[in-house]
Amino acid sequence: MMNNMLLPLEYKEKFIKFSKIHIEFHEKHKKFRINYSWLDELNQDVFHDQIDEFVEGLKTILISNNNNLLIVDELLVIIQDRITYYTINKIQEFSSFSNFGTLISKVNYDIEYDVLEPYTIDKVLNYNFNAEAQDDILLYCFFTHKDRTNNYNKPLDFEKVKLFFFLNQFYKSLVYFEEKINIIKNAIQVYGVTDLSHYFSDKKAPENKCNIKLDKNSSAFLFKLLIEAKLIYMDENEAKSESNIKKFAETHFNYTDSNNLCKPLTDFSKEYSKLKGSSKKNNQLKVLKILSSYISKKIDYLNK
Repeated sequence: MMNNMLLPLEYKEKFIKFSKIHIEFHEKHKKFRINYSWLDELNQDVFHDQIDEFVEGLKTILISNNNNLLIVDELLVIIQDRITYYTINKIQEFSSFSNFGTLISKVNYDIEYDVLEPYTIDKVLNYNFNAEAQDDILLYCFFTHKDRTNNYNKPLDFEKVKLFFFLNQFYKSLVYFEEKINIIKNAIQVYGVTDLSHYFSDKKAPENKCNIKLDKNSSAFLFKLLIEAKLIYMDENEAKSESNIKKFAETHFNYTDSNNLCKPLTDFSKEYSKLKGSSKKNNQLKVLKILSSYISKKIDYLNK
């Protein structure tokens, strides 16, 4: 989240980094990752949510710079360039998937794959689509592509459709951002709006957030413990529940940084992925020792 205002140059660099999506194909696991998160760890609205943050950040910059539209015009050039690339390469057609091969880096470094998979080939093949129901759009994407992939006879096609879905979500987020920027630009140039604070403010961050006295990675581990112990849940489906909890944590919780300042618990999925690396074991042991010490004292007290 951009709760602390970025300078125009910092903001632009942050968006440029966002616009250059990083995709890996791990040859050992035959799975794709986007921005260092496995696809099954991503929330379906991940890019849309990030764009909402960019919109709020842009409003803050414009308000503090007397609505100077220079950064707006620079952003539009970047966005339109990326949209053109995806449009020319027919991003919305699965048959054009190979056009995006240059975006994908094939890797084979050592990394664990320990992710709950909410979608399986069997689940998709046995899926009964109800046109009147509010269905899962990713599941529906799998469903509509099963004939084109010969019922996912090749398991890799299943992963390709998954990546195809998220690439389309990314593309749509760019189109969405372009639309929002043009509305802001029009409000300033045509209607002379000077106060942008109420534009697109339907998704404000909660006024009160819960603070965790742990660093970012340790905070993610705390949630992982609670999820694995089945002490918290948000859906009967384990994978969907975990995804919902991650999104809830990002919105409603802060972690404590090295300067003892509370910061939003963003990029939760990325922190979750880091937990699988051996370099983070000390952090995890620290959390376990804190909990263990308290639990032991509580047990002793209750046994008196």
